[in-house]
Amino acid sequence: MRRAVLGLTALLLSCASSLVRKEAPGLPPPPPPRTTTFGSPEQAIAGWLDDKREAMVDMVERVVNQNSGSQNLDGLAKVRELFAKELAALGFECEVEAGGSLEIPRRPGRGEKLRFGDHLVARRKGERGQRVLLMGHMDTVFGPGHPFQRFDRATGAGPGALDMKGGIVILVWALRALAARGHLDGARLTVILNADEELGSLDSRRIIEAEARRHDVGLVFEGSADNAMVRVRKGLGQVQLVVHGRGAHAGSAHADGLSAVRELAIKVIEIEKLTDAAAGLTVNVGVFEGGDTRNTVPPSAEALIDIRYTTPEQGEEAVRRIRAIADRSFTRNARHGVETRTEMWHSLHRPPKLVTPEFDDLLARVRGIGAALNRDMGVVDSGGGTDGSLSQAVGLPTLDSMGMVGEGAHSDRERADLSFLVWRAQLAAVTLYRLTR
Repeated sequence: MRRAVLGLTALLLSCASSLVRKEAPGLPPPPPPRTTTFGSPEQAIAGWLDDKREAMVDMVERVVNQNSGSQNLDGLAKVRELFAKELAALGFECEVEAGGSLEIPRRPGRGEKLRFGDHLVARRKGERGQRVLLMGHMDTVFGPGHPFQRFDRATGAGPGALDMKGGIVILVWALRALAARGHLDGARLTVILNADEELGSLDSRRIIEAEARRHDVGLVFEGSADNAMVRVRKGLGQVQLVVHGRGAHAGSAHADGLSAVRELAIKVIEIEKLTDAAAGLTVNVGVFEGGDTRNTVPPSAEALIDIRYTTPEQGEEAVRRIRAIADRSFTRNARHGVETRTEMWHSLHRPPKLVTPEFDDLLARVRGIGAALNRDMGVVDSGGGTDGSLSQAVGLPTLDSMGMVGEGAHSDRERADLSFLVWRAQLAAVTLYRLTR
């Protein structure tokens, strides 16, 4: 078990894009696409992008080939500089928000401080239309040592091509289309590109929530499966347990030991029982590591737990129940009169993304634009969260599936469907044009 984990980064990676193809129970059906037609300015915006496919693919290739795993701070800086240059050329004032650090309980000798990359915030301070917050993340789940590193133009495969460097490229080209027709002038736009989304936005959450409160509508350029838009998302939480026992020789002094692995194994069974699929709650112990050598009573063990929940109250109750299990010692060494001790850290890092009338109105409008661009867009619910969950939870109607269409996120099968690249940029550009009038 002792090498089940390769460091804190692996412990914290959270899947944010697993789609469940059904509507959440008890919800009214989503509104139909709102019928619309394009005026001449919108036709010109969409038409400007018609012949930009190869230039867009060039940008995808360039940024995907630069590794920017969540802990590759140098790689993240290079990606940030690339996009900052693009946004500055479009008249945005770019600021770098320094990333912080976080210490999470680990087994003795495995302490590792999590350091976050710097985040980019870019603004155009106009006076016209709604205040629009545009969001994307620069980090991927693939570190520099992962074998999946390069973009394949023929297939669209590459680390982050879907999740979500391709989406940021779509955002940039949508803004370029507006600028080319003179429609960025006066617009009130803010772009946040964060460096820690794949770690749960543990550092950038403060930035996202603060900016969300200053805006009227949000768009997140996360990827999409089958050209569908996500309506509802579950909340996400993570819990770290570290159990401390008493080490001893497994043969000559076994009775002097107190196994942290045994204690944690009992806790894992109790924690897994908390899953209530009918209520929409899942509690999954995804990582278990313990012990030092085969012939030693293990003095320590740790686990990383994933929680998916449907309401804030359900998530908080799950944490309370896990803490009650953590605080209880199931094993004891009677000879020495000692019990195990457990440290617990947790973060409900993604609130549920719940339906609001304002969100459904935005969804209907964007789907209507998609239909006017001659492609239908489905609606799905998701068990994973995005930064749109953070912004909508503080009151900002946020549509979070505006990016690349593809499949296989968080795996070496990740692939962007490049046939949607121009179309998705047109969708974003026309949407932004209407929001900023």
